[in-house]
Amino acid sequence: MWGNQTMKLTLKALSLAVLGAASTFTFAEEAPASEHTVTGNIGVVSQYVLRGNTAGLENSGAAVQGGLDYSHASGFYAGYWGSTLDISYAESGEKSFEHDFYAGFSGKITEDLGFKVGGTYYVYYPSDDSNVFETMVGLNYKSFGLTAQTLTDDVTWGNAGDTYFLAGYSYGLPKDFTLNTSLGAYYYSDSGDFEGLTLNTTEDFNLRHLTVGLSHPLGDTGASVSMDYIIGGKLRDDTDLKNKVVLGLKYGF
Repeated sequence: MWGNQTMKLTLKALSLAVLGAASTFTFAEEAPASEHTVTGNIGVVSQYVLRGNTAGLENSGAAVQGGLDYSHASGFYAGYWGSTLDISYAESGEKSFEHDFYAGFSGKITEDLGFKVGGTYYVYYPSDDSNVFETMVGLNYKSFGLTAQTLTDDVTWGNAGDTYFLAGYSYGLPKDFTLNTSLGAYYYSDSGDFEGLTLNTTEDFNLRHLTVGLSHPLGDTGASVSMDYIIGGKLRDDTDLKNKVVLGLKYGF
């Protein structure tokens, strides 16, 4: 009899221990996710084509680019992106480096419709009269996005009020390929400190580019390759832009 009672007590204790351990594992699995997310990327492109401008490349050869991004569960985001250049924004003629500092807020209007507001401060070093702040507002519906970015001051490469409109759409294809498309257009202001010097505005509005590309991950390495075909539009002086293919390799972490 005592042996049976001892066995029952032992089994009961073991059962409680197992339940306690299972509860501990359950609580560990249900720990809330962090509200903070930090990601980064580094890569190289065969040529740096800024907003479809194939007539004045930021880098005619391979350019090294990379960035770091922070986001909060509230919708706040901030980040940095940089790129090597083989052109100069300084009177010295020394090659410049592009630094982009940006921040903003994104949120949801409905389950499928979202918005984003923010801005970017462009710093070129070395440079003379080329650094500027640009505002940004955007809407996105599922995989479709539309943004408008507006310069707030006159610089050697744009007038205050210049607005770049970009519509983009991405679609998943078989074999882990992704189709990436974008259409860019510009509204041009025809008055500014550098009009007639480094700028010659003859058009109020022009389509800038249509870009169609494919991207594909390289297994589980975190790296991906891309190929974009840029169909050139026109510049602010109505210059025709040529078509161009840009290849890219990027690693995300």
